Amino acid sequence: MTADIESTLRDVRLTYSVPAGAATVRFSRTGPSGVSADVRGWSNRPATPNTTVAARDFEAPIGVAITYTAQTMDATGAVIDTETVTVTIPAADCPDMWLTDLARSQNTMRILIESLPELDYPVPNSVHEIITRRAPIVSSDIAHTPAFELSFLTDTLDQRDRATAALGNGVPVLLRTPPEDGIGNLYMAVLAFKEQRIVTGGTEPARRFVVSARQVERPDPALYVPGAPTTYDEVKARFATYQDMRDQRANYDAVLYDWTGEQPSDIVPWPPDDV
Repeated sequence: MTADIESTLRDVRLTYSVPAGAATVRFSRTGPSGVSADVRGWSNRPATPNTTVAARDFEAPIGVAITYTAQTMDATGAVIDTETVTVTIPAADCPDMWLTDLARSQNTMRILIESLPELDYPVPNSVHEIITRRAPIVSSDIAHTPAFELSFLTDTLDQRDRATAALGNGVPVLLRTPPEDGIGNLYMAVLAFKEQRIVTGGTEPARRFVVSARQVERPDPALYVPGAPTTYDEVKARFATYQDMRDQRANYDAVLYDWTGEQPSDIVPWPPDDV
C-alpha cells in the first residue's frame, strides 16, 4: 500500500493491491491520539481479488503523523492481509485551513479564518435554593461539546458558492487546521450562518461568513460518503471521443477525480439567481 498527498484538497490517496482470496477491504487511520477511525466509505467494502483499488481520505488531519492500515478479509471474515503506511500532510507556509464538505467533496476549499474567539461549553444543571441554608444544592452533568462562532473569508464568487453549498447542505462540516492553530480536526453542525459583503454596497466578490455552530462527534464513516466529482454526463461533454479521453487522461481515476471546472454541488439546490 502507498499513500500520496494530493494538492487539490490536501487529501490522502491510498493505493492498495488486493490479494487473492479477498472478499472485503477496510481502510482505517490512527493519529497521535491512538484512536482508530475508518476512512469514510471504506468500512468493509466489497473487493475484487488481484486488483488495485484507490481510496481517498478527505478528512485526513493536517500536520500530524497518520498511520493508515489496510485490512483484507476473506468470505468467512478472517483477516488474510494487513498493511500499514505512515504519512504526514505538512502544514503549508500560508494558512492551511480547510472547510470540508463530507457529502460533496467538490465543495471543500481552503479558507482564511478571521476569528474563532471562544468556545462556549454548556453544563446542564439544576440549582435548588433551600430555605435557611446559604448554599444551594446543585445537580450538574458533564460539560457538553462547545458552541462557537466562526468567521472566515472567501475571495471569489466560486468560493462563495462553495461555502453556501457546504454550510447549507444540512450535513456536518469538518474544519481542518494544523494543530498549532489550536483547532485540529473539528466537526461541527451548522446552526445558522451569515454572508456579509466585506465592501459594503460594492461589487467586490470577497465575502465574510459568520457561522454559528456546535461541535459534534465525527459522523459514522458509512454515512455521507463522497462520490467522485466527475459524472458520466460531464465526461461526455468534456471529451469528444473515447480516444480523446485516453489521450488526455492517464487512467479512469484521473477522469473521475479531475477537479478542473467543477462547480459547487448542493444536496438541495438554492433558488437560481438568474430567473
